[in-house]
Amino acid sequence: MKSLKHTAVGALFLGASLALSACTAATDVGSDDTSDRTLSASAQECVDGVQARLAAATAPSELIAPTAPLDLAALQGDTIWFITVTMNQFSVDMVEGVEEAAEAAGMKVVRFDGQGMTNRFNEGIEQAVAQKAAGIILVGIDPSVVSSALASAEAAGIPVQNTLNSDPDDAVPSGMYGNLTADFSADGAMAADWVMADSGCAGNLAIISSTSVTVWDYLAQGAKSQIESECPDCTVTIIDVDVANVATDVGSQLQTTLQRQPDIDYIFPVWDSAVTYVDPVLAAANSKAKVLSRDGLQPNLDAIAGGSGQDMDIATPPAGWIGWLAVDDLARAILGESAPGYVIPTRVVDADNVGDASVESIAPEYSDYQAAFVSAWSSAQ
Repeated sequence: MKSLKHTAVGALFLGASLALSACTAATDVGSDDTSDRTLSASAQECVDGVQARLAAATAPSELIAPTAPLDLAALQGDTIWFITVTMNQFSVDMVEGVEEAAEAAGMKVVRFDGQGMTNRFNEGIEQAVAQKAAGIILVGIDPSVVSSALASAEAAGIPVQNTLNSDPDDAVPSGMYGNLTADFSADGAMAADWVMADSGCAGNLAIISSTSVTVWDYLAQGAKSQIESECPDCTVTIIDVDVANVATDVGSQLQTTLQRQPDIDYIFPVWDSAVTYVDPVLAAANSKAKVLSRDGLQPNLDAIAGGSGQDMDIATPPAGWIGWLAVDDLARAILGESAPGYVIPTRVVDADNVGDASVESIAPEYSDYQAAFVSAWSSAQ
């Protein structure tokens, strides 16, 4: 770490959402102790620039729900397919929301686990086409590796949703009708902002990602770009893992990185489910690096609330709500309506705003989101 001036004064940085006073304090990152550090002019400029962005990023998200009715009678008996890059905890939570929403709309759902393999992605789409699916929710899969299968779906008149696989303003891939996603690049920058604020703009960050998953790479590059442009005293390292072997590759690559760079004090696996592979490595290395991730899964939020194993999460509203939103968006495409243009919001959650980690604490306007969808859908029946 840089030159630290220890005092008996408590830290001003108790978390990223605490506002900094005018000049000198920062948490002694990587330990339980607090200390003051005299910030350089460039570090002070960096910290000052982070605060306004974090104030907005830590605020609760407003509820996003449809306002227009659906022709539910026209959807009765239709079957939609949910095809995901891999069936991790986020996917399970999301597909449960898809199934709940589909049932409310009178439709059926087929789950398909891509298992991180390109041949499985194509197999899933081709099966959906052969079984005359009404529509497909394609989650986290690069359209370029399934272009032939997407062409088959388009020829069959089956709308395919590009789900959580792009930034909102990215071009819609050939063979698909629209993007339903969050701003992953901005979320990566948000993570970098939290690290800069928490470290007094002196953090050494390791990002665990995979270039084979587009949005994970967006998160990694968004964080890296923000650090490099605003924090001259920070460092950033990206660890590129094999998505088909994350259970072993995350741990082995992180262990090697910590041996080479023991001063790393922040670890950012860009998806929540990966934290379970990070914690044992940190314990074995006797590292006190802080852990942040993205998604808002309940076990991760509980860890923050309990002060054990994780320090920050970039949380979406409940994954089940994303499932409902995906069904609404796809149903309108099936009916020939224009895409509503939904963008999935996120919120920085740390020890200062996690509360008891319930939906009421993290996303208070989403405690009864299902009712908002059902009310809108049936408003003209």
